[in-house]
This record gives sequence, structure tokens and C-alpha cells, in this order.
Amino acid sequence: MKKSLCALWLLILLPFGLVQAAEFKLTGRTSWQLGQLMVNGIPFDLDGDTRFKDGLSEDDLGGTWVELEGETQGERRLIRKVEALEEDDEMELEGPVEQGRIWGYVTSDESLAPFEGRWLELECQFDGMRLSRCREED
Repeated sequence: MKKSLCALWLLILLPFGLVQAAEFKLTGRTSWQLGQLMVNGIPFDLDGDTRFKDGLSEDDLGGTWVELEGETQGERRLIRKVEALEEDDEMELEGPVEQGRIWGYVTSDESLAPFEGRWLELECQFDGMRLSRCREED
């Protein structure tokens, strides 16, 4: 209860700039739209503090399957680490569950429903389109 209450306050206070940052992690295929890096239609920002792993560069990001780690600052999602991955059937995500979605992903089995309104770390199965069997990460 305490953890979900803290997550609720975080979601309420972030838009007002009253909370400095919250960490996030997601996996997905990147794209560029009008000079903006996107995953599942959600914009992310790169800056001078972004680290690219294993020789990856900003130029490699269009269409690449990656893991992104970063932090939110107000409305911005700042990427701190980018690592190229092979698409897998298991996914680790950290972020807000809102309207039955996390980072634009939906489930085929309603396994996100118990986490609605919370900011948390999840492990989910992934079929290439949708998540399933999402559970809180140990």
C-alpha cells in the first residue's frame, strides 16, 4: 500500500515540477519522427549525458530494438543509457501503468490491471505485439 501511495503522489506531482526525477526502463523498437526519438509513439530525449553501449550511436537508432534507461524530468523523458538488444519473448519494464498500458504496450490477458495507476518494475512475456503474464519484478 505504501509503495502504491508513493507512486500515486509521484504521478500527481511530476507534471507540476514538484518532483525532480523518476527512473524508467523499457525495451522496444525505436523510430525517428520529425527529429524526435520515439518508442511506441512516445517521445524520448537524448542529451550529452546519454551513454551508448557496445559501439551503438544516435545514428543507429532508427528501427533498432533497444533497452532504454533514463529519468523523467517534468514532461521530458531523458535517456541515460541505450543498449541494442535482440528482440526477446521476455521484457523488463519500469514506469507508469496507465489506462491498461505501460510505455504504449497493452496486454493480451489483462495482467496489467492490478498495477493500474502505479509506477513500478515489471517482468512480462512479449509476443512481438502485446505483453502477457506481467508480474512485479523481484
